[in-house]
Amino acid sequence: MRHVQNGYRGLSVFMGLNIDRFLAAFSIGGAILLAAWVQSL
Repeated sequence: MRHVQNGYRGLSVFMGLNIDRFLAAFSIGGAILLAAWVQSL
């Protein structure tokens, strides 16, 4: 049972790190799109 709990904890940490990476990539992409929109004005 302890092995299952440790595996679940590791999976949740891994998913948390991936969500941070996706949010960082999304924010960089959003900033680039916003800069392109401001440049076109």
